[in-house]
Amino acid sequence: MKIKNKRRYLWAAAVAIIGLVLTACTYFATDIYQKDDVAVITDHVIADRLIEKNKDVYNNADQTRQQILHIKVLSGRYRGQHFTVKNIYYPSQLVTQKYRARQRIFVNIKKGDPALQNPKRDWVLVLTLTITLTLMIAIAGKHAVNLAISMAISWLLFYLVIACNLKMNGAKIILLFSLADIVFSFFSLLLVQGLNKKMLATWLATLLGVFVSFALCYLVMRLTGETEMKYETGDYATQDPRGIFLAQTLLGVLGAVMDEATDIISSLYELVQTKKGLTAQQLINSGRTMGQEIMGPLINVLVLIFMAGELPMTIIYLRDNNSLSSAFGFTLSLGATQSVISAIGIVLTVIFATGCSLVFLNDKKLKWGKIK
Repeated sequence: MKIKNKRRYLWAAAVAIIGLVLTACTYFATDIYQKDDVAVITDHVIADRLIEKNKDVYNNADQTRQQILHIKVLSGRYRGQHFTVKNIYYPSQLVTQKYRARQRIFVNIKKGDPALQNPKRDWVLVLTLTITLTLMIAIAGKHAVNLAISMAISWLLFYLVIACNLKMNGAKIILLFSLADIVFSFFSLLLVQGLNKKMLATWLATLLGVFVSFALCYLVMRLTGETEMKYETGDYATQDPRGIFLAQTLLGVLGAVMDEATDIISSLYELVQTKKGLTAQQLINSGRTMGQEIMGPLINVLVLIFMAGELPMTIIYLRDNNSLSSAFGFTLSLGATQSVISAIGIVLTVIFATGCSLVFLNDKKLKWGKIK
């Protein structure tokens, strides 16, 4: 066991070193970008002055500030040339950007006039991926390879789904994302667990949890005429907002339900394999107990993630003197609906996961008595 742990940590260290090298290469890369040029801010201290103070009718205060940036172009036609650029920004940085000394940035230079685009952040993504893979290997060992492949396939499938949606111009979006849920869950579970009864039980429980909860909530929405469903408040510009909202809901429910189904069925599988003389009633009770312990934290995590994502816009609406009900309608109503649908799926998955365990994990080891 110690040898395996040592080997795992060595692999994790190797991945960390390779990742740090790639992070450094990405940070210093300049000639791989076609649209914009890379530049670096040469100032050690950036000149920053106040232009004016701003205050709206609701006493929300902000400032307009100006930075004088001296930059050196590192790629493209103007490589090696120095420019002085003015950057107007607001400290709130809602729609503007404040730059830091020695920061690498993208610039678009036309006729010798550079325009600031945005900071060069691709190296941060590589660093984050390095940390993620290192921790995965250190914790999961050889299973981290399957996890990484599963993540890569999920991203590839997601890209293909989006490409198909664009090609179909948003037609049959619910059907498309329903099929995507089936494919996503199958390949994710297949790569992590392998093709076996436990995997099939988890997959079936996941699909039942997703589609039954979605069908129930869709039925309620239809019966109530979808009143107070403000689809127009979503960030949708080019397609049917209602269809995209429902597609979002399908993907959102999938993550929570698959997580729960995996936890319950994996635990019940170990219970069936290790405990002799286990009865069907005991398996059901164990599944219900585990579900009761998992449901609360999962639902709370979903709500907190949703609230965190919508918190900035909610604060903006409230600071613009909107009432709490108006702010909720414009920023929170759709997300709250998605959270409720996911919560229903989480509750139902306890039943489906336990039922699928009875069917797939039986192997004649369970004693079938009278189930209460």
